[in-house]
Amino acid sequence: MATILLSAAGAAIGGAVGGSVLGLSSVAIGRFAGAVIGRSIDQRLLGQGSEVVETGRVSRLRLTGAGEGDAISQVYGRMRVGGQVIWATEFRQNVTVTQGNRGGGKGSPRPATPDTRQVGYSVSLALALCEGEISRVARVWADGTEVSFSGLNMRAYPGSRDQLPDPKIEAVEGAGNVPAYRGTAYVVIEDLDISQFGNRVPQFSFEVCRPSQAETPGADLDPVRAVRGVALLPGSGEYVLATTPVTMDFGFGSSGVANVNTPSEQSDFVTALEGLTGELPACHAASLVVSWFGDDLRCGACRIRPRVEQKQFDASNMPWEVSGLRRAQAGEVPKDGDGREVYGGTPTDQAVIEAILALQQAGQEVLYYPFILMEQMPGNGLPDPWSDAGDQPVLPWRGRITTSKAPGQDGSPDQTAAAEAEVAAFFGTARAADFTVTPIAAQPVEQAGAGVLDLLSFGGAVKRSPVAYHGPDEWSYRRFILHQAALCAAVGGVESFCIGSEMRSLTQIRGEGNSFPAVAQLIDLAAEVRSLLGPEVKISYAADWSEYFGYQPGDGDRFFHLDPLWSNENIDFLGIDNYMPLSDWREGDAHLDADAWPSIYDLDYLHANIEGGEGYDWFYPSPEARAAQRRVPITDEAYGEPWIWRFKDLRSWWENRHFERVGAARRATPTAWEPQSKPIRFTEYGCAAVDKGTNEPNKFLDPKSSESRLPRHSTGQRDELIQLQYLRAMAGYWADPVRNPASEDFEGRMIDMDHAYVWAWDARPYPYFPANLELWSDGGNYARGHWISGRVSGRRLADVIAELSGRAGVTALEAPANLGFVRGYLVDQVSEARAALQPLMLAHGVDAIERGGVLQFRRRDGRADHMVDLARVVRDPELGGVIEQTRGSDLELAGRVRLRFLEADGDFEAISEEAILPDEVTHAVAMSEMPLALTRAEGRQVVERWLSEARVSVDTLRLTLPPSQLATGAGDVIELPEGEGGARFRIDRVEQMGNAQRVDAVRIEPESFRPILIGDAPARLRPFSAPGPVTPLFLDLPLLTGEEVPHAPHLAVTANPWPGTAAVYASDEDANYRLNTLIAARSTVGLTETPLFPARSGLVDRGEGLFVRMRFGTLESVSEAALLNGANLCAIGDGTPGGWELFQFRDAELVAPETYILRHRLRGQLGTEGAGVWPVGAILVRLDGVPQQIELAEAQRGQARHYRIGPGGRPVDDPSFGHAVIAFDGVGLRPYAPVHLRAVEAGGDLRVTWIRRTRVGGDRWDTPEVPLGEESEGYLLRVRRGVEVLREVVVEAPVWTYPAAARVADGPDAGKRIEVAQVSASFGPGRFAGLEL
Repeated sequence: MATILLSAAGAAIGGAVGGSVLGLSSVAIGRFAGAVIGRSIDQRLLGQGSEVVETGRVSRLRLTGAGEGDAISQVYGRMRVGGQVIWATEFRQNVTVTQGNRGGGKGSPRPATPDTRQVGYSVSLALALCEGEISRVARVWADGTEVSFSGLNMRAYPGSRDQLPDPKIEAVEGAGNVPAYRGTAYVVIEDLDISQFGNRVPQFSFEVCRPSQAETPGADLDPVRAVRGVALLPGSGEYVLATTPVTMDFGFGSSGVANVNTPSEQSDFVTALEGLTGELPACHAASLVVSWFGDDLRCGACRIRPRVEQKQFDASNMPWEVSGLRRAQAGEVPKDGDGREVYGGTPTDQAVIEAILALQQAGQEVLYYPFILMEQMPGNGLPDPWSDAGDQPVLPWRGRITTSKAPGQDGSPDQTAAAEAEVAAFFGTARAADFTVTPIAAQPVEQAGAGVLDLLSFGGAVKRSPVAYHGPDEWSYRRFILHQAALCAAVGGVESFCIGSEMRSLTQIRGEGNSFPAVAQLIDLAAEVRSLLGPEVKISYAADWSEYFGYQPGDGDRFFHLDPLWSNENIDFLGIDNYMPLSDWREGDAHLDADAWPSIYDLDYLHANIEGGEGYDWFYPSPEARAAQRRVPITDEAYGEPWIWRFKDLRSWWENRHFERVGAARRATPTAWEPQSKPIRFTEYGCAAVDKGTNEPNKFLDPKSSESRLPRHSTGQRDELIQLQYLRAMAGYWADPVRNPASEDFEGRMIDMDHAYVWAWDARPYPYFPANLELWSDGGNYARGHWISGRVSGRRLADVIAELSGRAGVTALEAPANLGFVRGYLVDQVSEARAALQPLMLAHGVDAIERGGVLQFRRRDGRADHMVDLARVVRDPELGGVIEQTRGSDLELAGRVRLRFLEADGDFEAISEEAILPDEVTHAVAMSEMPLALTRAEGRQVVERWLSEARVSVDTLRLTLPPSQLATGAGDVIELPEGEGGARFRIDRVEQMGNAQRVDAVRIEPESFRPILIGDAPARLRPFSAPGPVTPLFLDLPLLTGEEVPHAPHLAVTANPWPGTAAVYASDEDANYRLNTLIAARSTVGLTETPLFPARSGLVDRGEGLFVRMRFGTLESVSEAALLNGANLCAIGDGTPGGWELFQFRDAELVAPETYILRHRLRGQLGTEGAGVWPVGAILVRLDGVPQQIELAEAQRGQARHYRIGPGGRPVDDPSFGHAVIAFDGVGLRPYAPVHLRAVEAGGDLRVTWIRRTRVGGDRWDTPEVPLGEESEGYLLRVRRGVEVLREVVVEAPVWTYPAAARVADGPDAGKRIEVAQVSASFGPGRFAGLEL
């Protein structure tokens, strides 16, 4: 089979006009940016020295192509692309034969039906995606609808230099005849069933993640290669950690899948974990965060409990259970003013177990990280220990838990025995022996029952918690931590375990004699945890970065209060949640750091602040000093140990003995800490994606929390670049062995970066988190939060420019770190490199400048590079003076600028944003398209800047500079003196004139380059509802019309939400299932709310009305004639296949929403009389033709067969399918009970007579007798006394004589009962009619 040859987009460089590099004109060796927004605005944005060139377009269709010579796309970052077919098989025909019904004899009148042949087609194909190397294919769309990988049988090849040919292609084409397509990322879809796509190959598109390439300078520091560990959020959400799809039971016939919220058809955790392992291949350590809830900042009153989101409904296959609490016993999480939960509930124990196992199976070393979320809401009425306020702050940080009055407050118990008592009350008395742990392998499984609600065990066995608690009745800190340790013990342990985190104020509480009671409690707790987890699990405490190194009360004392803990034998490493500031950057240029460093994004600047800057070299003694940048050096004149006051001096703290300072004196003996004895792990580190995030990496935005803050001096702009540079700085700095020394005491280095955990990767799959705000309300915090999920595949603009330039052979370039962040960019056309660069540069406001043979890229920021001294400007005769200022006409400028781009954080739909001048009345629009992934806010900021720049640039300047200013060049910004207005101009054209140069410049305003703050709404995603289980009701019924297959049961199916269709698969074993029946509509089903008492058949039941609440469908009244003609036929029963009575009703009165009273009933229809009382909760099914019969061969009647029932369109092994093993009697073959049973004395004998009924053709009135309906007439008659059968005979006519002698032999007639049933050769005896003697 032919292989389609493909070319590489963007490889061509041609088109330079007298070119030097990248197609820049040698006449205007200067800046260029791109030509995409309308010629009149282009020229002003691009400058007078740049020509407009055509660039890429935004493709809405993303068509799958197969043209020879078509370009393979280049992808930078995360982008959605259409594939190019590079190989395909012939279509393969698949034929499925379904046997027809062979017909039946007497009593089975259904005619024979022929066998059916269903013809389908499949094909295997390979599609090229882009140039490699990619990290993963994240999502797939078929005809615009996102589809699951599981339904495609797809393999992805990243485009690596060593990838091998695909085995399927080799099997078809022959070994040695197939290229490996090295350097090209592609997928192979094997045996694609195209029947679901109308027997054609659908239009495929793919979300591709292509991070920085390994050969790019600095790529080793990017997260894809440098991040070794992540913290998994959120720590709350009842089933957020479950790997099993969890079915919530909302009542009969109504259910939903709690943790499948994407088209991946997998649980959210599994989908997110696949993203983690795919996008961060170097990550092999994960911190699993699990939260309980604290209710008070006063430690003596604080209780720590698990919480649920609601108490009304539970999961059928994973009932919520934590530390012995069931859902009904647990408290609910707090809710906001709109009634929404402010947090998810505590993860159920079973979900935690599944998450640990899944992480371990994915090759992740698990750090178990218990977490306390505080639950105080507005108006909580709890006294604030930190002030005199009557309420505690809303949702505060756990690090504020302290004594009843905090140290330093009036009335504080600090340094007293009372403080020790409060700490003891917080920790409690629970011990490891109070927990019983059942290893997972021995976990008992609760089997499904026999009632209708338990007939199918959806999602597999019901899972229960493996941990039981039988200790003191307390919700204490010890119970919280030991329960988590017990869960880890149940799975055989984890790599490491934290006994707490960031309890800063708690560990600093002092008891008598400067003791630290909380530290002593943690030491004891570590021993208890060790007894549960054994010697192999590493144990520590995750101290806050402001806590780990010691306690400084403010009176000159310095305590190394955690040293007894750090030196304890049960502590294996020092955990630090490291959010130390890495910058002190301000707005504008007038601040100290801007004088010394080019930008906040500069890696050398950030490196200089890891072991330097604030907290190392100097500190601010007051807010006023900070505002004025009055920095005070950190010294220790008395003892020469300045490091004891430096929270950033990890190395000195780690390498030295610790001598406490009390009363300004250095103690003679050191603490128990042994230098270099244990490694340090960053149990958390990270930086929010917000402007100047490195100023205070610990700050976060969450409107519902009192802790919500922007970093100092931040504008609040979203900024992924500063987050990326923070991670690169940390990785690069501590990877240096000089900065991270090896220990002399253990094998390893000071900082264990293989177990440093970036905060955070979300366990909810991107991009559904953050886009699905209706489900996850905290999605609004993502844009400027600490999350790295969805971001790590993004690229530095400098990196993308270097790669694009390198493709054109340009290596002499300078691209600083502050250029920007590229979420995703697509080049899908063969073009010169300039055309590929232009959209990026124009969107980010970047200029390209050639200086000394080096191509420099600069971000426009409005800073003045040179002040113009008019006294030294050359008087140019051509200009008629010193300078020439011109104001151009703005009539040709459009007052509206519109940009069309691809929406990031979503499905990459083509959207547009527009900027308009407030005084603009014209409808003229300058339109632009860019194949860039941007958020809506970013798109709006781009067009606002464009419009502002274009309006200002109508003012131009010409002047001639003397030889002393020959260094001034294109792209530089010059500023006129105040007397000339002080305006700034950017040089666009330079003309050399011997020893002088004439320059042309356009006016700029620095404010144009400061983006306005625009709220960032989540991207739009196509709504998704996971296919949930359906509720099947098997009804083994008598013949209703006579046209049915008499031995086959009916099936009524209901579900809310309804999946569209329901499929029934059947097999003789629990394997090799074949489709049996497809149910197209859900049945009308309800539950009774009052009992239904027995009533005689054949007469109208005028008893009390029957109340029925409908789960789906409606009921209606009918006329008497319609009733007698069979209308409103219903089944009422207990849900088991044979447990149904058929009845009709005439009157249905709607008395409440979905609730009816049924009156004027006909009971026991079609031979179903004799039922007892139907209790409240009995099931009612309307037999209106919607319930249909399943396929069942007559030979299979009475055999226990396996059935799987679930949403149509889903595979039979989907977790939404339920499994049942059922045998059906074939009630349609069962003869009706005889009627009018009589017994008459005749000379001592007893003559018994009856009248038979028929189950077939009995509605005619013009025949002398009803049809027999069976092969022959026969009856089984029994004489019984209680359960004892006294006599049993078979007769062939509806009469029998009970001889006198036999009567005497059988004893007195009192208590005897005669029962008669008609006999069927196929079924045996039918229902018995009885007569008491």
